[in-house]
Amino acid sequence: MKPLKSLSAPDIPLTCAQFSSLSLSSDHERAIITGEAHDERWELRLADSGVVHLTWHNGPDAYEWLTRELYSWPETMTRMTMESNAAGWRLSGGAMTVDVLKEGAIRVQTLTTAFSYSHFYRHNHHLRCALQSSAQEHLYGLGEKVGALDKKGRFWTQWATDAVPHEDHTDPLYQAIPFALLGQSAGFRGVFLANSGRTYFDATVPDTLWIGVDDGPLSLYSIPGPTPQNVVGLYTEITGRFPLPPQYALGFQQSRYSYMDQREVLKLAQTFREYSLPLDVIYLDIDYMDGYRVFTFNPQTFPDPKELTSALSQLGVSVVSIIDPGVKADCSYSVYAEGRQGRHFMEYLNGEEFHSQVWPGVCAFPDFAQDETRKWWGSLHHALVTAGIRGIWNDMNEPAWWGDGSAGTSCHPDEEGGIIHHARGQELPHRLVHNMYALLEAHATYDALASSGMRPFILSRSGFSGIQRYAAVWTGDNSSRWDHLAMAIPMCLNLGLSGIPMVGPDIAGFLDNASPELYARWIQAGVFFPFVRAHSAIGTDRHEPWSFGDEVLDIARRYIQYRYRLLPYWYALLYQAHLSGTPLMRPMFWDDPSPEFMTVDDQFFVGDAMLVAPVVEEGAVSRPVSLPSGRWYDPWRGQWLEGPLRMTVEAPLDQLPLFLRAGAILPLADLVQSTAEWGHTSPWPATIWVIPGDGALDLYADDGYTNQYSTGHYLIIRFTVRESAGTIRIGWSRQQGGDFLVPPGPVVLKAGPFPPGVLPRITGDGHVLQKGEKSLFAYVSVDLSQQTGTVDIALQP
Repeated sequence: MKPLKSLSAPDIPLTCAQFSSLSLSSDHERAIITGEAHDERWELRLADSGVVHLTWHNGPDAYEWLTRELYSWPETMTRMTMESNAAGWRLSGGAMTVDVLKEGAIRVQTLTTAFSYSHFYRHNHHLRCALQSSAQEHLYGLGEKVGALDKKGRFWTQWATDAVPHEDHTDPLYQAIPFALLGQSAGFRGVFLANSGRTYFDATVPDTLWIGVDDGPLSLYSIPGPTPQNVVGLYTEITGRFPLPPQYALGFQQSRYSYMDQREVLKLAQTFREYSLPLDVIYLDIDYMDGYRVFTFNPQTFPDPKELTSALSQLGVSVVSIIDPGVKADCSYSVYAEGRQGRHFMEYLNGEEFHSQVWPGVCAFPDFAQDETRKWWGSLHHALVTAGIRGIWNDMNEPAWWGDGSAGTSCHPDEEGGIIHHARGQELPHRLVHNMYALLEAHATYDALASSGMRPFILSRSGFSGIQRYAAVWTGDNSSRWDHLAMAIPMCLNLGLSGIPMVGPDIAGFLDNASPELYARWIQAGVFFPFVRAHSAIGTDRHEPWSFGDEVLDIARRYIQYRYRLLPYWYALLYQAHLSGTPLMRPMFWDDPSPEFMTVDDQFFVGDAMLVAPVVEEGAVSRPVSLPSGRWYDPWRGQWLEGPLRMTVEAPLDQLPLFLRAGAILPLADLVQSTAEWGHTSPWPATIWVIPGDGALDLYADDGYTNQYSTGHYLIIRFTVRESAGTIRIGWSRQQGGDFLVPPGPVVLKAGPFPPGVLPRITGDGHVLQKGEKSLFAYVSVDLSQQTGTVDIALQP
């Protein structure tokens, strides 16, 4: 099927729908609308949360059919009342009203937000409609997209695609996330298009966002604001939230296509330790397999994987191995033989097994729409887990395929008709399942790894709305170029706004060769992304930290160490994401939707405490920075600044511009070489740096590895700081804990910096370690096993 290139300027004949009747279901929770064409049918539901779900039915709803087995939106529907008028009908429920106009328009009004839909057009199976959107309204989200943070002005397609290499004009890419976050200073709102086939968002018309589908229903969730926090929170209620990963997932991770044998892998880990470079994960790319057959090891180059993983475990390093969905079509290969016997592979309508070439040659592909296939696929991971593999890297799962090698075969057989999936007795065409393929595979993998009682870690190249329930995401095969470093910021910000908190690019670029300067700048930025992995392609220069000379090695070491010292802060942010869907890496407008911050895409927040402004231009030793309102501390220069402020800051090669908000609370760990050094406790602070001002932080801790946190085995300590009339009060109180104990030993509160020439006078629940005369900082040892405590710091001239 040929994809569309525009919705706003159609070159196909369209029929505009009009509404002829509206009725309520017996429970008053659904409104059924019929069109003048006898077979047209819409359905409306209002949720107590203020979300309005409109479905224009159009053949099978593959997304709904497949999702009901995996995840259920925990929402209660609102009972509606109906009034008729000359123009149409008004539905009311809770604080919401919906006007359904006979002319073919639907206007939604929630307590905080309005949506106006019109021009419901059909051509064969294709459906589209127009959402009114002012020229001042910006467009964010849409998952993984190239270009600027604001997606207005372009036509976007959601179709999971193996796009190598990608440029500023490339679309679509690996992820297909049909969620639009619309916003301006006056407020935000969202639209989730719940269709797992090919879908479109046409933002080329200034006052309209066109939304369309190739096939299947036009299923629209209108999500009210007024803040981005409200919208992303509700969207992740609908699609699910990120479970806590094992703590090693936050550490530094090293990969290459490929480390060719187990001796090289072990030597790699040893070299990290020799250079005092923290490291938690090494990846095995496809060359660890026997002929690229998934779930095998090459007997010559990886003869004893258990021995390798055991040796690496002694060094505090976990192993993540790649698994592609393509299964080599070889009857002597047990995985293929089992899958064929169990009819676990995708088929054509005539019953022939679907084949295409990928790395092993001609392959079959699991039909993950089948529950039994997902269980079978999950069971295959047992051998990897037994060998000591700790996590799984799902690649090529768009799915990528290259044709079957025969003359005249399309390179993209997914666009041919006749490929089907089986799901609970129903046949679904692949074109309606395609975008969910990676999500279904991730679900199978997650369940398999979770059955061991340990937290799964899965990294996925492709995904659909809800992939965050199972996996972290990286941005695919980027390039070692300055524009790709710059592009990584808005790409990962929009992925976070699309409900996927654990995101990051391949540090220094996968394709091509990084210069020492590019590697230094990328590693500086990369440690402040949620997911931190360096990766490089076969045939490129080596991209390990020591490959670029001593100066760059020192920079890499220092910034990776910064990452590890900040891990208690990152872990607290992960728990926030788990609870509310809040991204870890946030755009400037997240806390300050002033017009000047709505399109800033070269700096970002980590949580709400840190503003990070990476250098993304070759040869630059300074860069402009915009600070929002409030007080900000520049730790490089020991300087307080008052926002809003636009300024140029110096940024020599060893400095990444970084600013701390007044009232920030930063839990800092002692330096370790691996998170494994914490044992069965998640990253725990040795020092808590409190910046004067007003702020709060929930310090979160658990065992770091098991799923017992889901049954209450965790700890939350709320820290607050308040500054008033020359006094700074720092307080803490245990909010939740169950039977999880505070790790033994005191924690040091580091408060400051204070203005020069003052003497801090300290009272309260702690032991003063250092204040010094005219000191900029005060250090107090506190016992966090106490239920509550306070420290007061009076600043005296």
